[in-house]
Amino acid sequence: MKKNWIKKISAAAAVVCLTGIAQATPITGNIGFSGAVDLNSSSVNTATAVTEWLNTVAASPSGSFVGLVNNGDAVSMAGATPWSFNSGPLANFWSVDGFTFSLISSSIVSQSAGFLNVLLAGTVSGNGFTTTVFDGTFQVADPASGGPETFTERLSFGSVPDGGTTVALLGLGLLGLGLFRQKMLIA
Repeated sequence: MKKNWIKKISAAAAVVCLTGIAQATPITGNIGFSGAVDLNSSSVNTATAVTEWLNTVAASPSGSFVGLVNNGDAVSMAGATPWSFNSGPLANFWSVDGFTFSLISSSIVSQSAGFLNVLLAGTVSGNGFTTTVFDGTFQVADPASGGPETFTERLSFGSVPDGGTTVALLGLGLLGLGLFRQKMLIA
């Protein structure tokens, strides 16, 4: 009786672990954006927000983005206007070719000497992938002397590793299968 119970539990654990891994397809890789912005100040040293995004396009997609996003594809920043650099959640911060980034939080990392660096944290979803944690940066510098007050911006995002959860689940599934096989050989 005890052997049957162990076999059933091991088999159930293996099935749950393996099907959970097979269904979860996180978004991997990186994606960058470039374009221009209008800020609420004439210098990045005193700016606190973006008031308008101009001609933002995708650049250098890798991982899950390859084949779905191309260099130069238009990026919608509809959820990010206006956007305060120290903000909370903003749904649909950016979207491109079926992928959408929802901002959880953003904060200024550095802001001096004509350069601004903002850290962004959130999730990317779309195109049949599992919603995945991503982080990124928004970087902008003061325009060249005598140039227009439109600032060139760079956004870059990358997937955040899952900390080994997937590997642990795979290991548990394989352990369950091994125990099940061993019990079958003994019985």
